[in-house]
Amino acid sequence: MSAREEAVSTPDEAVSAQNDVASPAEAAAGVPGAAAPPDGPLWGPRLAALLFLAAGVAVLGWAFAIPEGAIDQDVGPRAFPLLVGVGLCVAASVCVVQAFRGSDPVLAEQAREEARLTEWRPVAALLALLVGYLFALAPCGYWQSTAVLFALVARVLGSRRLLRDALIGLVLALAVYFLFDRLLGIHLPPGIVRLAF
Repeated sequence: MSAREEAVSTPDEAVSAQNDVASPAEAAAGVPGAAAPPDGPLWGPRLAALLFLAAGVAVLGWAFAIPEGAIDQDVGPRAFPLLVGVGLCVAASVCVVQAFRGSDPVLAEQAREEARLTEWRPVAALLALLVGYLFALAPCGYWQSTAVLFALVARVLGSRRLLRDALIGLVLALAVYFLFDRLLGIHLPPGIVRLAF
């Protein structure tokens, strides 16, 4: 039999060869001949779920630290923070259970592959921009800092139209500033350049 004849297989042999390949579920179950399951648990989702739960507990703690309002109020100042805290804790508890219960081996391998392909430079740049924004907010003002932040975040995320991004950021920042500062009476830092309207 020639090499060419050996390379050509019948349809039954092709199906048999496909059936010999073990699925990740079989590998995890320890089926003989199956490949070893992906090594180690995924700590990223577990850590994120625990941090999410810690944030919910912190919000609840801060909500209980808020002094109660007047007795004749139907809804006091604690109501909304308590609602958010309870919602965070419930959602985080579901995430914790799912993260520690174990997942489908195929999904776990996909998550590992995504983690390997993650670009950390944009994440670090966005974090640095947020920290800079926090420090610039009071001295520079809300609408100025927010407009610059919007343009720079768009740049980090891949936009190359700096002027357009700056204009969109400026319009959005001014709209939010006007809504909160002028209409709702929630004063935001005015900064160096004060608005005439």
